[in-house]
Amino acid sequence: MLSFFPCERIHSAFAGSVKVQVVEMGLASTTVLNSERFPDLVPNSLFSSQVIVNKSRARWRAVVTKIPLQIEDLDKVPEISNEIKSMLKSNSKVFLGKEVPYCFLSHVEGSYAELTVGCNLRHMSKDELYSTHQDILLQSVRNIKKHATLGSTFQCPIDFGFLQCCGTGGLPFYMDS
Repeated sequence: MLSFFPCERIHSAFAGSVKVQVVEMGLASTTVLNSERFPDLVPNSLFSSQVIVNKSRARWRAVVTKIPLQIEDLDKVPEISNEIKSMLKSNSKVFLGKEVPYCFLSHVEGSYAELTVGCNLRHMSKDELYSTHQDILLQSVRNIKKHATLGSTFQCPIDFGFLQCCGTGGLPFYMDS
């Protein structure tokens, strides 16, 4: 039996990819707030034929980010990757129960490279999620820059205001469990 509670956020594929917030669930229909914050009445039979992700009940969120580098010495990449993975594993907001955090060299083109960094973050508010993601990015960039100051040829051509991330429009890619 399908059941939602008021204020839960769900994601469904009906009428395209739809993210809504449940207002009220009745026997035959459910009232939801659409992305424009207008109420919609959806027949419960529609939910029975769809895959529903209840974001409110997710225990973690997957976060994946790509960080561009300018690099001449590829031999330093494993050390940087290991330090970033270690930083993620020691972060209390990273959920370690399902998949270990990762950091790997995902692209090389001339003197430019790209590190892909990913982990699962514990369930938290959107504000805390964005803040935690920002903290992880800043710590990763500091780690990269630390190696540049140690005589390496690394540069991280990112201004803290610009990050090349997965997803569209330069936004980080978040995926609920």
